[in-house]
Amino acid sequence: MGLIKMFRRGDRVGVEERARVLMDTGGEAAISDVLNGEMLSDAVTMKEAMSLPGVWCAINFLSSAMAGFPIDVFEVVEGDGGDKKIQGGVADVLGAAINDTTTSYSWRETFFAQVFGPGRAYSYLERNRLGEVINIFPMEYERVTVRKEGHKVWYDHAEAGGRIKTYPAKDVIDLAFLLKPNFVQCYNPIQTCAAAIKQGLNANRYALTVFGKNGIPPYLLKGPFQAGKEMIRAAADLMKITRRSAEEGKPILPIPGGHDLVRLGDDPEKMQLTPVQIFAVGQVARIYQMPPVFLQELSKGNYNNMEHQDLHLVKHTLRRWVKKFEQELTLKIFGRNSSRYVKLNLDGIMRGDLKTRIEAIARAVQTGLLTPNEGRQLDNRPPKSGGDVLLVQGAMVPIEMAGKAFSKNMPSLDEAEPKEPKPE
Repeated sequence: MGLIKMFRRGDRVGVEERARVLMDTGGEAAISDVLNGEMLSDAVTMKEAMSLPGVWCAINFLSSAMAGFPIDVFEVVEGDGGDKKIQGGVADVLGAAINDTTTSYSWRETFFAQVFGPGRAYSYLERNRLGEVINIFPMEYERVTVRKEGHKVWYDHAEAGGRIKTYPAKDVIDLAFLLKPNFVQCYNPIQTCAAAIKQGLNANRYALTVFGKNGIPPYLLKGPFQAGKEMIRAAADLMKITRRSAEEGKPILPIPGGHDLVRLGDDPEKMQLTPVQIFAVGQVARIYQMPPVFLQELSKGNYNNMEHQDLHLVKHTLRRWVKKFEQELTLKIFGRNSSRYVKLNLDGIMRGDLKTRIEAIARAVQTGLLTPNEGRQLDNRPPKSGGDVLLVQGAMVPIEMAGKAFSKNMPSLDEAEPKEPKPE
Protein backbone atom coordinates (compact mmCIF):
# COMPACT_ATOMS: atom_id res chain seq x y z
CA MET A 1 0.00 0.00 0.00
CA GLY A 2 1.39 3.39 -0.94
CA LEU A 3 2.01 5.95 1.77
CA ILE A 4 -0.26 8.60 0.23
CA LYS A 5 -3.06 6.03 -0.08
CA MET A 6 -2.63 5.21 3.59
CA PHE A 7 -3.08 8.87 4.55
CA ARG A 8 -6.35 9.02 2.63
CA ARG A 9 -7.82 6.04 4.45
CA GLY A 10 -9.08 8.14 7.31
CA ASP A 11 -11.66 5.51 8.23
CA ARG A 12 -9.02 2.84 8.91
CA VAL A 13 -5.94 4.74 10.04
CA GLY A 14 -6.30 7.01 13.08
CA VAL A 15 -4.88 10.49 13.47
CA GLU A 16 -2.23 9.34 15.94
CA GLU A 17 -1.18 6.47 13.65
CA ARG A 18 -0.88 8.78 10.66
CA ALA A 19 1.14 11.27 12.69
CA ARG A 20 3.45 8.43 13.80
CA VAL A 21 3.91 7.30 10.19
CA LEU A 22 4.77 10.86 9.19
CA MET A 23 7.42 11.13 11.88
CA ASP A 24 8.86 7.73 11.06
CA THR A 25 9.08 8.45 7.35
CA GLY A 26 10.53 11.93 7.80
CA GLY A 27 7.41 13.70 6.52
CA GLU A 28 6.90 12.06 3.14
CA ALA A 29 3.42 13.37 2.34
CA ALA A 30 1.95 15.43 -0.42
CA ILE A 31 1.18 19.11 0.24
CA SER A 32 -2.22 18.45 -1.40
CA ASP A 33 -3.05 16.16 1.52
CA VAL A 34 -2.15 18.98 3.90
CA LEU A 35 -4.41 21.52 2.20
CA ASN A 36 -7.27 19.06 1.72
CA GLY A 37 -7.40 18.24 5.42
CA GLU A 38 -6.36 14.60 5.06
CA MET A 39 -4.02 14.73 8.06
CA LEU A 40 -6.78 15.46 10.57
CA SER A 41 -10.21 14.07 11.27
CA ASP A 42 -13.28 15.98 10.09
CA ALA A 43 -13.96 17.67 13.46
CA VAL A 44 -11.78 20.22 15.22
CA THR A 45 -11.83 20.31 18.99
CA MET A 46 -11.29 23.46 21.01
CA LYS A 47 -7.93 22.11 22.18
CA GLU A 48 -6.78 21.59 18.59
CA ALA A 49 -8.08 24.99 17.48
CA MET A 50 -6.39 26.79 20.36
CA SER A 51 -3.08 25.16 19.38
CA LEU A 52 -3.16 27.24 16.17
CA PRO A 53 -1.38 30.52 17.04
CA GLY A 54 -3.82 32.61 15.00
CA VAL A 55 -6.86 31.33 16.89
CA TRP A 56 -5.07 31.62 20.24
CA CYS A 57 -4.07 35.21 19.50
CA ALA A 58 -7.55 36.23 18.27
CA ILE A 59 -9.39 34.84 21.30
CA ASN A 60 -6.88 36.24 23.78
CA PHE A 61 -6.79 39.66 22.16
CA LEU A 62 -10.57 40.12 21.86
CA SER A 63 -11.37 38.75 25.33
CA SER A 64 -8.72 40.88 27.05
CA ALA A 65 -9.84 43.96 25.08
CA MET A 66 -13.46 43.51 26.18
CA ALA A 67 -12.31 42.89 29.76
CA GLY A 68 -10.30 46.10 29.90
CA PHE A 69 -13.12 48.57 29.22
CA PRO A 70 -14.38 50.38 32.35
CA ILE A 71 -18.08 49.70 33.04
CA ASP A 72 -20.33 52.54 34.20
CA VAL A 73 -23.98 52.63 35.21
CA PHE A 74 -26.05 55.71 34.32
CA GLU A 75 -29.57 56.91 35.09
CA VAL A 76 -31.54 59.00 32.64
CA VAL A 77 -32.36 62.44 34.07
CA GLU A 78 -35.01 64.61 32.49
CA GLY A 79 -33.85 68.03 31.35
CA ASP A 80 -30.59 69.36 29.98
CA GLY A 81 -28.39 68.38 32.89
CA GLY A 82 -27.25 65.09 31.35
CA ASP A 83 -27.54 61.54 32.65
CA LYS A 84 -26.45 60.82 36.21
CA LYS A 85 -23.63 58.39 36.87
CA ILE A 86 -24.53 55.83 39.55
CA GLN A 87 -22.05 55.02 42.31
CA GLY A 88 -22.03 51.89 44.48
CA GLY A 89 -24.35 48.89 44.38
CA VAL A 90 -24.52 47.15 41.04
CA ALA A 91 -21.98 49.61 39.61
CA ASP A 92 -19.35 48.21 41.97
CA VAL A 93 -20.40 44.64 41.14
CA LEU A 94 -19.90 45.24 37.42
CA GLY A 95 -16.83 47.45 37.67
CA ALA A 96 -14.82 46.00 40.56
CA ALA A 97 -15.75 42.48 41.73
CA ILE A 98 -18.69 40.34 40.61
CA ASN A 99 -18.53 38.27 43.81
CA ASP A 100 -16.25 37.72 46.79
CA THR A 101 -13.67 35.72 44.80
CA THR A 102 -13.76 37.03 41.22
CA THR A 103 -12.77 40.42 39.83
CA SER A 104 -14.70 42.05 37.02
CA TYR A 105 -11.71 41.82 34.67
CA SER A 106 -11.21 38.07 35.25
CA TRP A 107 -14.90 37.38 34.78
CA ARG A 108 -15.18 39.29 31.52
CA GLU A 109 -11.95 37.85 30.12
CA THR A 110 -13.12 34.27 30.71
CA PHE A 111 -16.69 35.15 29.66
CA PHE A 112 -15.62 36.46 26.25
CA ALA A 113 -13.11 33.64 25.76
CA GLN A 114 -16.16 31.35 25.82
CA VAL A 115 -18.02 33.64 23.40
CA PHE A 116 -15.17 33.65 20.87
CA GLY A 117 -14.32 29.97 21.45
CA PRO A 118 -17.32 27.62 21.75
CA GLY A 119 -19.56 30.53 20.76
CA ARG A 120 -21.56 31.27 23.92
CA ALA A 121 -21.17 32.28 27.57
CA TYR A 122 -23.51 32.35 30.58
CA SER A 123 -23.52 33.94 34.03
CA TYR A 124 -26.12 33.80 36.82
CA LEU A 125 -27.40 36.95 38.55
CA GLU A 126 -28.03 36.72 42.30
CA ARG A 127 -30.46 39.30 43.65
CA ASN A 128 -31.50 40.49 47.12
CA ARG A 129 -35.07 40.84 48.35
CA LEU A 130 -35.39 44.18 46.59
CA GLY A 131 -34.46 42.61 43.25
CA GLU A 132 -31.07 44.32 43.11
CA VAL A 133 -28.11 42.38 41.72
CA ILE A 134 -25.57 41.68 44.47
CA ASN A 135 -23.46 38.92 42.87
CA ILE A 136 -22.69 37.42 39.46
CA PHE A 137 -21.60 33.79 39.16
CA PRO A 138 -20.08 32.34 35.95
CA MET A 139 -21.66 29.19 34.49
CA GLU A 140 -19.59 26.67 32.54
CA TYR A 141 -20.59 26.46 28.89
CA GLU A 142 -20.48 22.64 28.80
CA ARG A 143 -22.84 22.33 31.79
CA VAL A 144 -25.64 24.58 30.48
CA THR A 145 -28.56 23.47 28.32
CA VAL A 146 -30.89 26.08 26.83
CA ARG A 147 -34.50 25.16 26.13
CA LYS A 148 -37.63 27.02 25.13
CA GLU A 149 -41.17 26.49 26.40
CA GLY A 150 -43.62 28.60 24.49
CA HIS A 151 -42.10 32.07 24.40
CA LYS A 152 -40.01 31.63 27.55
CA VAL A 153 -36.39 30.50 27.68
CA TRP A 154 -34.96 28.39 30.51
CA TYR A 155 -31.40 27.44 31.41
CA ASP A 156 -30.66 24.02 32.94
CA HIS A 157 -27.32 24.03 34.73
CA ALA A 158 -25.70 20.72 35.73
CA GLU A 159 -23.90 21.33 39.02
CA ALA A 160 -20.76 19.45 40.08
CA GLY A 161 -22.74 16.98 42.20
CA GLY A 162 -24.98 16.03 39.28
CA ARG A 163 -27.96 18.10 40.37
CA ILE A 164 -29.78 20.05 37.64
CA LYS A 165 -30.81 23.57 38.56
CA THR A 166 -33.08 25.61 36.30
CA TYR A 167 -32.86 29.40 35.93
CA PRO A 168 -35.24 31.78 34.11
CA ALA A 169 -33.87 33.91 31.30
CA LYS A 170 -34.19 37.14 33.30
CA ASP A 171 -31.54 35.90 35.77
CA VAL A 172 -28.96 34.70 33.23
CA ILE A 173 -26.55 36.84 31.23
CA ASP A 174 -26.40 35.07 27.87
CA LEU A 175 -24.15 36.28 25.06
CA ALA A 176 -23.75 34.26 21.85
CA PHE A 177 -21.34 34.69 18.96
CA LEU A 178 -24.30 34.39 16.57
CA LEU A 179 -27.74 33.01 17.45
CA LYS A 180 -29.65 30.74 15.12
CA PRO A 181 -33.18 31.76 13.99
CA ASN A 182 -34.80 29.81 16.84
CA PHE A 183 -32.98 32.06 19.37
CA VAL A 184 -32.05 28.97 21.39
CA GLN A 185 -29.09 27.46 19.56
CA CYS A 186 -26.02 29.32 18.35
CA TYR A 187 -23.26 28.95 15.80
CA ASN A 188 -19.91 27.70 17.06
CA PRO A 189 -17.24 29.72 15.19
CA ILE A 190 -14.65 26.96 15.61
CA GLN A 191 -16.86 24.20 14.22
CA THR A 192 -18.50 26.39 11.58
CA CYS A 193 -15.11 27.33 10.13
CA ALA A 194 -13.38 24.03 10.91
CA ALA A 195 -12.06 23.60 7.35
CA ALA A 196 -10.13 26.88 7.46
CA ILE A 197 -8.72 26.10 10.90
CA LYS A 198 -7.75 22.57 9.81
CA GLN A 199 -5.80 24.03 6.94
CA GLY A 200 -3.61 25.99 9.32
CA LEU A 201 -3.24 23.03 11.69
CA ASN A 202 -2.23 20.76 8.82
CA ALA A 203 0.37 23.24 7.59
CA ASN A 204 1.87 23.43 11.09
CA ARG A 205 1.95 19.64 11.44
CA TYR A 206 3.51 19.20 8.04
CA ALA A 207 6.19 21.74 8.91
CA LEU A 208 6.84 19.85 12.14
CA THR A 209 7.39 16.60 10.27
CA VAL A 210 9.70 18.28 7.75
CA PHE A 211 11.84 20.14 10.28
CA GLY A 212 11.32 17.98 13.35
CA LYS A 213 14.37 15.71 12.96
CA ASN A 214 17.22 18.16 13.69
CA GLY A 215 16.31 20.09 10.56
CA ILE A 216 17.31 17.20 8.30
CA PRO A 217 14.94 16.62 5.38
CA PRO A 218 14.07 13.06 4.24
CA TYR A 219 16.53 11.45 1.78
CA LEU A 220 16.73 8.28 -0.26
CA LEU A 221 20.00 6.32 0.02
CA LYS A 222 21.19 4.67 -3.20
CA GLY A 223 23.94 2.07 -3.31
CA PRO A 224 25.08 -1.37 -4.52
CA PHE A 225 22.98 -3.24 -1.97
CA GLN A 226 22.71 -7.02 -2.42
CA ALA A 227 20.38 -7.79 0.50
CA GLY A 228 17.76 -6.09 2.61
CA LYS A 229 19.76 -6.40 5.84
CA GLU A 230 22.72 -4.71 4.21
CA MET A 231 20.49 -1.82 3.10
CA ILE A 232 19.00 -1.37 6.58
CA ARG A 233 22.45 -1.47 8.22
CA ALA A 234 23.84 1.12 5.78
CA ALA A 235 20.86 3.44 6.38
CA ALA A 236 21.25 3.13 10.16
CA ASP A 237 24.98 3.91 9.97
CA LEU A 238 24.28 6.95 7.79
CA MET A 239 21.62 8.20 10.21
CA LYS A 240 24.10 7.99 13.12
CA ILE A 241 26.72 9.89 11.14
CA THR A 242 24.16 12.52 10.10
CA ARG A 243 22.93 13.02 13.66
CA ARG A 244 26.47 13.28 15.02
CA SER A 245 27.42 15.80 12.32
CA ALA A 246 24.35 17.91 13.12
CA GLU A 247 25.08 17.87 16.87
CA GLU A 248 28.77 18.73 16.41
CA GLY A 249 28.05 21.35 13.74
CA LYS A 250 30.25 19.72 11.10
CA PRO A 251 29.41 20.95 7.57
CA ILE A 252 30.79 17.84 5.80
CA LEU A 253 28.95 14.51 5.70
CA PRO A 254 31.00 11.47 4.58
CA ILE A 255 29.25 9.01 2.25
CA PRO A 256 30.69 5.59 1.30
CA GLY A 257 31.88 5.12 -2.27
CA GLY A 258 29.23 4.06 -4.73
CA HIS A 259 26.43 5.52 -2.61
CA ASP A 260 24.29 8.58 -3.26
CA LEU A 261 21.65 10.63 -1.37
CA VAL A 262 18.55 11.83 -3.20
CA ARG A 263 16.14 14.24 -1.47
CA LEU A 264 12.50 13.20 -1.18
CA GLY A 265 9.68 15.71 -1.73
CA ASP A 266 9.86 19.45 -2.35
CA ASP A 267 11.62 22.02 -0.24
CA PRO A 268 9.43 24.41 1.81
CA GLU A 269 10.09 27.33 -0.52
CA LYS A 270 8.87 25.45 -3.60
CA MET A 271 5.78 24.07 -1.91
CA GLN A 272 5.00 27.56 -0.46
CA LEU A 273 4.58 26.37 3.12
CA THR A 274 5.17 29.83 4.60
CA PRO A 275 2.52 31.52 2.39
CA VAL A 276 0.07 28.78 3.40
CA GLN A 277 0.64 29.58 7.07
CA ILE A 278 0.23 33.31 6.40
CA PHE A 279 -3.01 32.59 4.52
CA ALA A 280 -4.23 30.57 7.54
CA VAL A 281 -3.71 33.64 9.74
CA GLY A 282 -5.79 35.66 7.29
CA GLN A 283 -8.55 33.05 7.48
CA VAL A 284 -8.67 33.37 11.27
CA ALA A 285 -8.78 37.16 10.92
CA ARG A 286 -11.83 36.78 8.65
CA ILE A 287 -13.59 34.50 11.14
CA TYR A 288 -13.32 37.11 13.91
CA GLN A 289 -13.52 40.18 11.63
CA MET A 290 -10.15 41.43 12.80
CA PRO A 291 -7.42 43.24 10.87
CA PRO A 292 -4.47 40.81 10.46
CA VAL A 293 -2.09 43.21 12.20
CA PHE A 294 -3.72 42.33 15.53
CA LEU A 295 -2.83 38.69 14.95
CA GLN A 296 0.82 39.74 14.60
CA GLU A 297 0.73 39.25 10.83
CA LEU A 298 2.80 42.23 9.68
CA SER A 299 4.00 41.06 6.27
CA LYS A 300 1.96 43.78 4.52
CA GLY A 301 1.70 46.26 7.35
CA ASN A 302 3.04 49.81 7.34
CA TYR A 303 2.50 52.87 9.49
CA ASN A 304 -0.40 54.27 7.45
CA ASN A 305 -2.52 51.16 6.98
CA MET A 306 -1.86 49.98 10.56
CA GLU A 307 -3.38 53.22 11.85
CA HIS A 308 -6.50 52.67 9.73
CA GLN A 309 -6.68 49.04 10.87
CA ASP A 310 -6.71 50.33 14.44
CA LEU A 311 -9.76 52.47 13.66
CA HIS A 312 -11.36 49.55 11.80
CA LEU A 313 -11.00 47.34 14.88
CA VAL A 314 -12.87 49.81 17.09
CA LYS A 315 -15.56 50.80 14.58
CA HIS A 316 -16.43 47.44 13.04
CA THR A 317 -15.33 44.76 15.52
CA LEU A 318 -15.21 45.95 19.12
CA ARG A 319 -18.15 48.34 18.75
CA ARG A 320 -20.39 45.41 17.82
CA TRP A 321 -19.47 43.42 20.92
CA VAL A 322 -19.61 46.46 23.17
CA LYS A 323 -23.17 47.20 22.05
CA LYS A 324 -24.31 43.58 22.46
CA PHE A 325 -22.78 43.36 25.93
CA GLU A 326 -24.23 46.71 27.06
CA GLN A 327 -27.75 45.81 25.96
CA GLU A 328 -27.59 42.31 27.48
CA LEU A 329 -26.41 43.66 30.84
CA THR A 330 -28.99 46.46 30.84
CA LEU A 331 -31.87 44.12 29.99
CA LYS A 332 -30.99 41.38 32.48
CA ILE A 333 -29.96 43.63 35.38
CA PHE A 334 -32.58 46.40 35.13
CA GLY A 335 -35.28 44.94 32.90
CA ARG A 336 -37.21 46.59 30.09
CA ASN A 337 -38.10 50.30 30.10
CA SER A 338 -35.69 51.05 32.95
CA SER A 339 -34.23 54.52 33.40
CA ARG A 340 -30.85 52.95 34.21
CA TYR A 341 -28.44 51.53 31.68
CA VAL A 342 -24.92 50.08 31.44
CA LYS A 343 -22.25 51.71 29.31
CA LEU A 344 -18.68 50.65 28.51
CA ASN A 345 -16.09 53.41 28.28
CA LEU A 346 -13.96 53.12 25.14
CA ASP A 347 -11.68 56.03 26.01
CA GLY A 348 -8.89 53.68 27.03
CA ILE A 349 -8.54 52.05 23.62
CA MET A 350 -9.03 55.40 21.86
CA ARG A 351 -6.39 57.11 23.99
CA GLY A 352 -3.86 56.90 21.19
CA ASP A 353 -6.14 59.09 19.05
CA LEU A 354 -7.10 61.46 21.88
CA LYS A 355 -5.70 64.51 20.06
CA THR A 356 -8.05 63.97 17.08
CA ARG A 357 -11.08 63.42 19.34
CA ILE A 358 -10.46 66.56 21.41
CA GLU A 359 -9.87 68.68 18.29
CA ALA A 360 -13.11 67.42 16.72
CA ILE A 361 -15.15 68.16 19.87
CA ALA A 362 -13.56 71.62 20.23
CA ARG A 363 -14.33 72.47 16.59
CA ALA A 364 -17.96 71.35 17.00
CA VAL A 365 -18.34 73.61 20.06
CA GLN A 366 -16.65 76.60 18.40
CA THR A 367 -18.87 76.37 15.32
CA GLY A 368 -22.11 76.14 17.30
CA LEU A 369 -22.76 72.49 16.40
CA LEU A 370 -22.57 71.34 20.06
CA THR A 371 -22.93 73.10 23.38
CA PRO A 372 -19.94 72.84 25.76
CA ASN A 373 -21.88 70.41 27.97
CA GLU A 374 -22.74 68.22 24.98
CA GLY A 375 -19.05 68.13 24.11
CA ARG A 376 -18.19 67.24 27.71
CA GLN A 377 -20.77 64.46 27.64
CA LEU A 378 -19.05 62.93 24.58
CA ASP A 379 -15.89 62.83 26.67
CA ASN A 380 -17.77 61.35 29.68
CA ARG A 381 -17.31 64.50 31.78
CA PRO A 382 -19.93 66.07 34.06
CA PRO A 383 -21.81 69.18 32.87
CA LYS A 384 -20.89 72.68 34.03
CA SER A 385 -23.09 75.64 34.87
CA GLY A 386 -23.62 77.88 31.83
CA GLY A 387 -22.48 75.18 29.44
CA ASP A 388 -25.82 74.64 27.70
CA VAL A 389 -25.58 77.68 25.40
CA LEU A 390 -24.49 77.39 21.77
CA LEU A 391 -21.39 79.47 21.09
CA VAL A 392 -19.78 80.82 17.93
CA GLN A 393 -16.53 82.68 17.43
CA GLY A 394 -16.98 86.36 16.48
CA ALA A 395 -13.56 87.10 15.05
CA MET A 396 -14.78 86.76 11.46
CA VAL A 397 -17.51 89.01 9.96
CA PRO A 398 -18.99 89.34 6.46
CA ILE A 399 -16.75 91.42 4.18
CA GLU A 400 -19.43 94.04 3.59
CA MET A 401 -19.51 94.65 7.34
CA ALA A 402 -15.78 95.22 7.60
CA GLY A 403 -15.97 98.97 6.83
CA LYS A 404 -18.83 99.53 9.24
CA ALA A 405 -17.01 97.73 11.97
CA PHE A 406 -13.89 99.85 11.26
CA SER A 407 -15.80 103.15 11.20
CA LYS A 408 -17.66 102.23 14.38
CA ASN A 409 -14.66 101.25 16.43
CA MET A 410 -11.91 103.44 14.95
CA PRO A 411 -11.68 107.26 14.69
CA SER A 412 -12.06 108.87 11.26
CA LEU A 413 -9.05 110.03 9.28
CA ASP A 414 -9.90 113.64 9.97
CA GLU A 415 -10.05 112.96 13.65
CA ALA A 416 -6.91 110.88 13.56
CA GLU A 417 -4.74 113.61 11.85
CA PRO A 418 -3.34 116.27 14.21
CA LYS A 419 -4.70 119.73 13.49
CA GLU A 420 -2.47 122.81 13.21
CA PRO A 421 -3.34 125.64 15.60
CA LYS A 422 -5.21 128.54 14.02
CA PRO A 423 -3.29 131.87 13.80
CA GLU A 424 -4.47 134.55 16.17
